Amino acid sequence: MSETIPKTTQPMPVLSASRTHLVLTCNLAARLPWEEREAGPAAKVGTRFHALVEKPILAREWVALDELDASFEPALRSTLAWFAEQVTDGEEILTEQAYELKPLGGYVHTPGKREPHWRDRMVSTRLPRADHRSYPHGDASFFGTADVVILGKGAAHVIDWKTGRRSDEHLAQLKSLALMVAEAEHVNHVKATAVYVNLDTGKLKAESVMLDSFDLHVHAGQLVSLFQNRVNAGALPDPVPGKQCFFCPAVGCPEKVRKP
Repeated sequence: MSETIPKTTQPMPVLSASRTHLVLTCNLAARLPWEEREAGPAAKVGTRFHALVEKPILAREWVALDELDASFEPALRSTLAWFAEQVTDGEEILTEQAYELKPLGGYVHTPGKREPHWRDRMVSTRLPRADHRSYPHGDASFFGTADVVILGKGAAHVIDWKTGRRSDEHLAQLKSLALMVAEAEHVNHVKATAVYVNLDTGKLKAESVMLDSFDLHVHAGQLVSLFQNRVNAGALPDPVPGKQCFFCPAVGCPEKVRKP
C-alpha cells in the first residue's frame, strides 16, 4: 500500500539555485517545505570569508584585517589575485547579487529583435541590493545569489566562491545562476566558475563551464518541465530515493519516515 503525505498549510519552499540538483533529481523535493537549520561552524566560517572577499572587490583595494580575520589572509590574497585576472576595463562588477527567476513567467519580445528561444518562458529580475538577503516567497520562482557577476558586452562571468569540498552538484547550481544572470542582464553567453578555496593553505582551484544560447536553452527547459510537471501539478509525486536523501532538508518525505 502506498504511503500518503499529509496536507500542509505551510508555504511552498523557496527553490534556490544551490538546490537545483536536488529538485531536478527528486520528483518530490520541490513540493515539500524545507527545514531551516542553523548554520554549522564550517558554514559560518565560509560566510565570513565571503564577506571579507567582497570588501576589497568593492573598494578596489586591499582592506586591513583585524586579528580575528588574520588567518584568512593567505586565502584572501590568492582569491583576489585570481579575481584580478578575470576583469578587464569597462566591465561592470556586481557582488552578492540576488536574482529571482520565474520559469513560467512568459517573455515579452522586442519588436523586430530576434531573441534566444530560451526566453520564451523565462523572466528573471535583479533584486535591489538592499533586499539581496530578503527573498520574496513568490509562486513558481527560483532564487539565487551570485557571489560575483562580471558584466561585459553580450556576455557575463558568474563566480561562486566555495570553501567546502568539490561536488558535481555545483554544476547544476552554476547553470541556474548563469540562466538567471543571462535573462536578467540580457546577455547570451555566460561563463560560470566555481572557485574552490582552501582556507588553511590559501590554494585554490577554479572550475568553469561556458554556456551559450543552446546550453541555456537546455537548462531552461529542465526548469520549465520541473515547474509544469511537479511544482504546479495537482497530486504529489513519489520521492526518488538516492544519496541525495542524506542531505535533503525536505520535511515530511515518506522516505525519511519509512521503517526498514
